[in-house]
Amino acid sequence: MPSGSRDPLVVGGVIGDVLDPFEYSIPMRVTYNNRDVSNGCEFKPPQVVNQPRVNIGGDD
Repeated sequence: MPSGSRDPLVVGGVIGDVLDPFEYSIPMRVTYNNRDVSNGCEFKPPQVVNQPRVNIGGDD
């Protein structure tokens, strides 16, 4: 897990309150219309009409 309080999952209280700390092993990126989705990101209904693009890394 990235160290420090810059990790949005730590800052948002997800890691620590909801999940135990863990090591990231596979990168994942979610975008709506070329806009990255991150913890705390807000979208209006017209911005999410289309499905998001989800890229999951790995060696498969």
